[in-house]
Formats: sequence, structure tokens, C-alpha cells
Amino acid sequence: MLKSSSRNQDHPASSRSNIYTRQHRQLVKICFIILTAAMVTSTGAKPLARLCTDTEPIDILALSIASSSGQMNGMEVVNVDDKRGYRFDPEARLFGVDAAAMMTKCQFFPSEFSLVVSFLKDGPRNSNEYLLTLLAPDRRSILLGVRLQREVLSFDYLTGGGGVGGSATTAAATTTMSTASFRDEKLIDGKWHTITIAVAGKYITFSLDCVHYKAVEGEKMKNAFPSKLAVYPNSKFHIASRRSRRNRFTGLLSQIYMVPGADISSAECSSTSFFDHLIASVLPTSAANKLSNDAQFLTYIDKEDGERALACDVKNRGQLVYREKMGGLEMCGGEKWKKLATTNEKLDYVVEYSDLTTKSKSLDVEVFELPGHGLFLASANQGRDKNMNSTIFKWREGRFQPYQNITTDNARHWKHFNIGTEHFLAVANHGSDDEAAEAQSKLYRWKEDQKRFVLHQYIRTFSARCFESFRIDGKTYLVVANYAKNDHKGMSWIFVWDEDERAFIKYQPLDTVGAYDFEYFKVGSEHYLALANSFNGVTTNLHSVIYRWRSSSFIPHQYIETIGATDMEHFKIDGVNYLAIANYYDHGPKSNQVNSTIYRYRERKKLFEKLQDIPTNGALDFEFFTVGSDSFLIAASSGDTSKHPISEIYRWQGVEGFVSVHKIPTHPCADWESFTTEQGQRFLVSANSENRHSKILQLLTY
Repeated sequence: MLKSSSRNQDHPASSRSNIYTRQHRQLVKICFIILTAAMVTSTGAKPLARLCTDTEPIDILALSIASSSGQMNGMEVVNVDDKRGYRFDPEARLFGVDAAAMMTKCQFFPSEFSLVVSFLKDGPRNSNEYLLTLLAPDRRSILLGVRLQREVLSFDYLTGGGGVGGSATTAAATTTMSTASFRDEKLIDGKWHTITIAVAGKYITFSLDCVHYKAVEGEKMKNAFPSKLAVYPNSKFHIASRRSRRNRFTGLLSQIYMVPGADISSAECSSTSFFDHLIASVLPTSAANKLSNDAQFLTYIDKEDGERALACDVKNRGQLVYREKMGGLEMCGGEKWKKLATTNEKLDYVVEYSDLTTKSKSLDVEVFELPGHGLFLASANQGRDKNMNSTIFKWREGRFQPYQNITTDNARHWKHFNIGTEHFLAVANHGSDDEAAEAQSKLYRWKEDQKRFVLHQYIRTFSARCFESFRIDGKTYLVVANYAKNDHKGMSWIFVWDEDERAFIKYQPLDTVGAYDFEYFKVGSEHYLALANSFNGVTTNLHSVIYRWRSSSFIPHQYIETIGATDMEHFKIDGVNYLAIANYYDHGPKSNQVNSTIYRYRERKKLFEKLQDIPTNGALDFEFFTVGSDSFLIAASSGDTSKHPISEIYRWQGVEGFVSVHKIPTHPCADWESFTTEQGQRFLVSANSENRHSKILQLLTY
């Protein structure tokens, strides 16, 4: 069995204890002394700039306490509700630690990070109370701060001027202090609370006890958190103060963590605390207490008993059930269970689930759902004979079973889409092995009374590689990527659906060069169409094109250098648009060892800018998918001379970009598709470009 694990690569903040034993504090103190000694012996020379790749949680509170070197005057350790906290005397010494002692791998503060603060505050005060500050070397200017005023918690940060992107000596007059905040009376109710502040550029979100808030009513901040906030040398964190006797925090602090590169609010929220916080946030206190004590109203099914079935009918309408194995809270609606919410799943293992046996080798798989009929998969099969069946499978009894065979001509790609309530499948037929081949690609329509796809229209194509469908201003369009006609410089076509003819008719030609893929997407109200150009007969070093819809047609908007581009994959993470381009082959050195590239959309410029290169081996496809709050990319590797190609799963880790977390030994692979069943099971299916046996892998979560 193929098995790969990524659990040990997740941030361990959720498993850290809030109670620091004497041995723990001594260990932290030793680590701090070693770090300080290393800094002292460096003769004060400015360190080389490094990539900001710190990924371990930084315990700011523990390091600040340890840096006092045993001088604990002014700090009291107290226990409230079985939880240890620290109270700081507003008249006593200050507690803090040099930022450089924490940011050991980078001289800049990360532009994407999370702060986790656990505190108790009883009653409001009109003045600001600072839980945490990062001060510039002038010891007065705040670079970053977390403060509480009455029932409002605010996160402040400095943009522009001193301390940003260069010298951190003073905060210049050109600087601007930006603030994100939210209000909740629970912040000062005398109980323990944990606040998570997640920062990613202009996006700042708050989580209070696992209930999410969004800063500024969910809108982006006017000024993004600086990408280069210098903390070296002599910038300093202060806890419970801003390095003055004023504005000290008068409550209790239990933990202050900083995690670069990721929002760890999901890790902080366990499955058990999730239900408690959900009930507390939705129901009044009296009702929540009654519900918590009412064993008949809530049924808890643990992992060991996860398969136990519960009836849902009119007798137990409103019954709640929490399934630990699936991480879901469900309510009986009278006939069937309805999912109300889920805990944040994390990808744990990737395991082989089953084979998918096709008529011949496969170059593409398309997974889609037909309402009332379930989940289907169409496989584009390439055989030796001109007429080779491709197969449509249906998910039944926990696997894909053959449902319908369709005659195709060297099929390269399937595309499912709907027009109104009608469902269609378009198949791109390449035709013969001749690169100038003319073929009849086909459009099929689902016929409800026959429970089958029936031929609806022929579309003349030339070595077609793919179809893409989209809607603009109420009209449905279909674009085909024609790889070649006579030579590699061909013409691809956009078709539009004609309601009177009930067919697609030619609408707009696009000049293409070895066209391999089209990807439609929207950014705000703008429509875009990305084209992958792969080969012109001489070189694979070409410009692929991003078109923008203007008035009534697509016009070239941006050219991107690519090397045998085969796939364009658009996706969004935290509201930011990205484009992954799979590069297949470098014709110069005759090699499949080519970097594929991730681009990020810059709203101000309205252009995609290069973000990251990913080493790939004959990449034919990227597939984007999510598990919980985590985002992933998998690259389809067709291999080179290797007999055992590796497809890799990459996880988005904020400032680090995509990082490889799984290496999956596979067959030469032309395509990946992700899908989720009605039961919530997650899978990846591959297209085997070498033989008849494609693979289905299951994504196991925890």
C-alpha cells in the first residue's frame, strides 16, 4: 500500500501546553542565552539577508520571561479556573525580548503570520492597555501592537518610513499607523479567552475562541502589512506594555505565540472545543447551559463508533449529532441529516484506494455531478485504432463502475458544463497521429428519459487538445484549443450558443501556436481567458497569452514566457488570485526537467507577477484543491527517462509559497482530478498515459 504522511509538518502550536514548568522555563532561558551569545560574538556586523522561512511557533511570552534572568520582581503567577496565568505589576520592571533573538532566519518580520494570545480581563477601562508591542530601536515608535480598550481589541502596525524595508533606527514622519479591530463584550467578562490574529498582506482576520470575525467588515485594509518590516538590530518585543508605566495591561496573560507563514486558528481549535464554542456563540447562556447538560438533545459519536447509523425522522427532528470521525455537526431535519458545520480538517495520509481500468491509456479525466443521479467520471482514452471507445463511469458502491461507452477518435479532453438545466459533455478529438489532423470533436447532451448522453453536435477541430466553457452576460461560450493546422501556427475558435439553432456557432478566432489549454476565470468583474502555447515546430520557448474581455470580445492583455506550456490552473487563496502554469518540455536541451511556475495577480497593476518556480518532470497538469482551510496543488508528472515518476502534492504555506508535503510514486500521469463523495470522502484520480490502469487515491484527514 502506498502511504505518505504530512502530520509532522503541521505547526505544532496546538499541542503546546499553556503551563510552563520550571524545567521548561530553564530550557527556554538556556536557548535564549545561547542565541544572545551568538549575537554578541557576531561583532555587530549586519547579517546577510535571508529568506523569511521560520515556520516554528515562537513563544514570545516564555522568551520574555526567560530573558529576565531570574529577576521576577513585578510578576505574579496565579491560577484561575485551573489555568495558569501571569499578572504584571504596572509599577515594576518591564518584560521583553529582542526581536532578533526570535527571528533567527530573517532580518525582517514575516509579512504573513498569526499571533495567538490567551488572556483574562475583568471589566473595562477607558485607556488603551497593550498586551504586546514591537518597538523600533528608538524605544518609542510602535511597529506592531495588540491593545484592548474597553470591549474593543485592536491590532496596529506601521507602514512606510523607518523600520520598513530598510533602516529601523527611527520612524519617519512619512509613516502611517494602520489599525484593524473588532468589538465583543466577552473580551472583558473575567473569563479566559484566546484571540488569533491572522495577517496576510491587506487581509487581517480575528478569531475569538474559535469563532471568526473579519476586520473592517471583511474589507481589505487600505495599507497592507509591510512585506519588509525590519527588526534587526535592537527592535524589541514588550509584553503587557508599550515600554512605559502608562497603558499597561492589568489582566492576566497565559500565552503569546507568533507563527510565521500560516493562520493556525484551525490548529488551535480542537474538535471538542468547536462544539462548545458553536453552542456558546449561537445560543443564549441559559439555553447553552441547558443544551450542554441535555444528553438526549446531543449525540456524540466518537471515532471508534463512527459507522453507527442514527435514524432521522419526524420523531427526532432537531436532534443534533456530532461525528468525531467526520468532524461534522449535523441536525435532523425530519427526513435526513443536514450538516450544520465542520471542524477544520487537516490532510493526514494519502493512500491507494482502487484502480480505474479504462479501455486504453488515458490522457484526461473529468469528474462531474448530475443532480439526482450522482457522481460521474469521463475518461479520455487514446487507443491504437482510430475509433476507440472512451468510458463514462458512475460512482456506485464506493467505486467508479462503467456506465456508458462513447466512440471517440484519439480523445484528449472532456469538458462538462450546463446551459440552464441541460447538461453537456464536450470531447476534444485529436484525430490521427498526424499533427495536422482534422477531426470531428463532439458535443453530447444528457437525455433524461434514456439516462444517457446522446450526440448533439459535431465541431470541426484540428488536433484538438481541450475545450473550455464559460458564461458572460448571460451567454454561454465554448472555446477549443487547436494544436495545429498544416503547421503549428493554427487558429483556435470561440463558439457561442445560439438559442434558435440550439447549437454552438463560430464567434471569435484566436491566433495560437501549438495551443494546449484554455482556462477561463474572473477577477472581480473582469473576465479573463488564459492560453497555453506549447510548440511552434522549432522551440517550446514561447509566449503564452492572457486575454481580457473587452466590450464583446477577448483581446490580448498579458504575455507570459513559458516552456512547452500544457496547463493553466487558476485558483484563489484568501481572496488573492493565482495562476499555475505547467511546463512540459524544453526543446533546446531535449529535457522534461523543466520548472513550472506560479503567478500572483496584482490588483493595482492588473497583471500576474511571478511568485514561485516549482521543479517538475514533464508536467502536463496542475490540480488545485482544499482540505479544511489548507490549500494544495498536485502536479501531474509524465516522467522523463525515469521508470517511476513522482507526482508531488504542494501545500500553501503563506510567505513560503507552496511547499512539497507528499511525494507519490505514480505511473506516467497526464491529469489529476479531485472530488468529494456525498459521504464526505475525499479522493484524487489520475489519468495513466502509459497503460489502462489509472489510480484513485484517498485523502485521509484528521
